[in-house]
Amino acid sequence: MTKAIIIILFVAMVISLGAGLYHLLKTPDERDKGDKVVKSLTWRIGIWVVLFAFILIAIKMQWLQPSNSVNPINFNQQQQQRIDQQEGN
Repeated sequence: MTKAIIIILFVAMVISLGAGLYHLLKTPDERDKGDKVVKSLTWRIGIWVVLFAFILIAIKMQWLQPSNSVNPINFNQQQQQRIDQQEGN
């Protein structure tokens, strides 16, 4: 579930970035002052903040587990357990 939320937020960021690029490159109207570009990029930044906070909360609540490379002590213990299991077979 958490991975799906993260993927959805990433897709929303890309869509918002694409909308900003579209509004940046299209021919401006007389009444267009570039507000759409600013709004879409503001949405992207807001989505990024929500995504970052969600990832931090998910790690804290242990909904997501960082890879073992973040904690080399656990990585070494798990590697040693695998080696011991293979030697036992």
